[in-house]
Order: sequence, then C-alpha cells, then structure tokens
Amino acid sequence: MALDRGSQRTDWPGVGLGVACGILVALCVGKMPPALPLLQQDLGLSLREVGWVVSLFSTIATLCAAGMGLVSGRVGAWRFTLAGLCALMAGGLLGAVSDSYAMLLASRILEGTGQIAIVVSVPTLLTALSAPHQTRLVLALWSAYMPLGISFALLTAPLLLEDGHWRLLWTLIAGVTAVCAVWMGLWRKRYVHARPAARSLDWRKLTGGLRQLVPWVLGLSFTFYAIQFFTVMTFLPTWAIQERGLSLRTASLLTAVVIFFNAGGSVLGASLLQRGLRGSSLIMTAHVVVGLSACAIFSDWLPDAVRFMACLSLNLIGGTLPAATLSASPRLAKSPDQIASLQGLFLQGSNLGQFAAAPLVTWAVTLSGPVPDWSHALPLMALCATTGLALGTFARSRGL
Repeated sequence: MALDRGSQRTDWPGVGLGVACGILVALCVGKMPPALPLLQQDLGLSLREVGWVVSLFSTIATLCAAGMGLVSGRVGAWRFTLAGLCALMAGGLLGAVSDSYAMLLASRILEGTGQIAIVVSVPTLLTALSAPHQTRLVLALWSAYMPLGISFALLTAPLLLEDGHWRLLWTLIAGVTAVCAVWMGLWRKRYVHARPAARSLDWRKLTGGLRQLVPWVLGLSFTFYAIQFFTVMTFLPTWAIQERGLSLRTASLLTAVVIFFNAGGSVLGASLLQRGLRGSSLIMTAHVVVGLSACAIFSDWLPDAVRFMACLSLNLIGGTLPAATLSASPRLAKSPDQIASLQGLFLQGSNLGQFAAAPLVTWAVTLSGPVPDWSHALPLMALCATTGLALGTFARSRGL
C-alpha cells in the first residue's frame, strides 16, 4: 500500500547524502579484495583467516539483517543510520591500527554491523524525502550504491596499495565516513518524517510487513540472483589472471567495468519503474537474461569477446532486479516503520546468496576432479535462473 507523506517534492540533496552513505558501505566491501595480499604479508594471516575476514560482512548480514531492520523501525531510521556511520568509522580506524588477526576481525565486525544499520535504515529516510510519485525511482536509484562503491574501490584502491599503504586506505575511508556522519547530524531536520511511528514497543505492528508472503518470495528471488552474480564476479578475475595471464591491475579494471554496468542496470530499472513497468516484469526478465548470460560465461567453447559481453549483459539487465526488489518495500509496508525490516529481509536474501555462492560453485566445478572445470557450473546457473523466474512469476500473480 502507498505510504502517506507530507512532502510533495523530492529532497534531492537529502537523497544524495543517503546514497553517499550506501556508497561508503560498498567502499568498505570493495577495499578488501585488492588489499588481501598486503594484509596477509603484514599480519601473517592464514588462508582460513583471510576467508573469515572476507566473508564476515555477508555472514553478519545473513544472520542479523532482518532483526536489525526491526530494531531500526523502533529506534528510528535517522538515529540508526548515524549509529551505523559511527560504527563504520570506528571499525575503519581500528582496522587501520590493527597489528593482529583478532584486531582486524574486531574491526570487520564493527564495519559489518555499521553496514547493516545503514543499509536497512537509509531506504526509510529516502522514502520520507521522496515525493509519492518518485518513491520507486529514488529507491531504485538507491540500489546502485553497492556496484558504484565496489567499482570505485577496485579502480582507486590499487593506487594506494601499490606502495603498501593499506592502512592509509582504511583511514581515508574512515575520514570520509566521519564527514558524512557530521553532515547527517547537521541535516537532522530534513529527516524529521522518518521518526519511529510509535512510542510504545509494538512488535506486532513492526513485524506486519514480514507477515506477508510476497516479501519472502522477493528475498528468496534475490538469493538466487546473488548466487549467479557473485559466482561470475568470483570467476572473472580468476579466469583473467590464471587462464589469460592478465595482470592484477588489468583484471581489477575489467571487473570494475563489469560491476559499473550493474550500477547502470539499477539506473535503467529506476527509469523503467518510473515509466510504469511492473516490478515483477523486471524481476522475471532479469532472471532469464542473467541465467542465459551466466551459461554463456561458463561455456568455454565460446570466444572470449562473447563471454565478456555476457558478463556485461548479466550486470546491466541483472541490475534491474535489485532496483525492482528494493523499491517494492514502500508498497509492501503498512507503515513507514516497517520499511527497514523489509529492507533487512531483502539484504538477508542477497547476502545468503553471496554466502552460498562460493561453496556451491566450488562443489560444482570440482565434481570432475581436483582441476576445476568451470563449465560444470552451467546446471547450477540454469537451476538458479529457473527458480528465480518461478518466484518472479508468483510475485506477479500476487499483484507486484
């Protein structure tokens, strides 16, 4: 159902600050992969420890996102966003001075907690700042925060990391986060409409959005999309370096370009939603195109140029799915304080896919023996696409 808001004009500066908070989250995600060799060298990390450092974000989100969305609905989106920015900044500064695995892990826990707090809360702020006829547009544009931040990190981080300055990178991101937190504090009055709806703790009201079937269907659809997306993003740099002999910088550049197309897909999805296209149509189309593209990517008999174009199409058209999913929360929420819990559910679905992608694809490509055969990922990609299409069809039958 549509949410009633007093403002009839979209506050675009306020929206821009909210999106900037999301991009900072994505920078904290994207800074880690290119810095891993330096972290291993400086802190003496084992391969198992590296795995935990990388996967901690998705692990925390998989376990806690929906619950933190409920807390955000009670505490208030502005307060929770500000707390998230402070946690992100503190985690970055702690990481910058880390001299052991334990300190680094603690810093990632702080950053991961801040990430979830921001991602579940900012959509509520953006909804409050949006004109009713532009809410879907604003939230669809918000969905571009992750590919924008990760691609920016992949492009810029190597400039500092070449000289071993990973601690400086952590400090710079923490400094920008501090500026963003101060800015958010100074603009508190802009977000006055995003306060908690009730003084008393009414869990039944807060969980009303989660007691519907469609949000769970959308979250599960997001999971199957994320499995394919993160499988391809893992495959691309590995394939470029190991099978084609490209340098780390060139592989990072190719990956950044591909992920940037995912941000373009979010913008495309926002435009189509604003023109009246149903969200379920975007979700169904995205699953079909992502499935076909993923199958092309893992077909080693195709030319490299065709496989790279498939990477671009997967990200461009696939990017419309997060836009359609995240922008559905105001329609599914029965009150503004339910938006955060729905965003948490969608985030949990996405991170479940990210968490499951690595073990699933590893199992699939090593079925034939110790030497990975990436073509064995084809049935997995086809299954994910087919299931996602069925879920999108179901959502369409429920009016999405």
